[in-house]
Amino acid sequence: MTRIDVVALFRQAALEVHDSQLDTLDMTTVISTLGLDSVAVMEMTGFLEDTLNIRIPDEELAEVETLGDLDALIQRLTGAEETT
Repeated sequence: MTRIDVVALFRQAALEVHDSQLDTLDMTTVISTLGLDSVAVMEMTGFLEDTLNIRIPDEELAEVETLGDLDALIQRLTGAEETT
């Protein structure tokens, strides 16, 4: 499977479920600094799960702090490979 652009997908999720445009995201972005409440985070997680046809375990999601952490988790859950 090809590598998933998690930053672009996270932007899309924010726009679709929270009506937020998050233009300045990168792998170092700390998700808790984005002003998303817990309901928005749950809805965005659902969007990611539905879009990618995966299930993100709550225990693993609780460990995610940055978009880089989310990227690593999603790449692992989808079996996506790093492009070199």
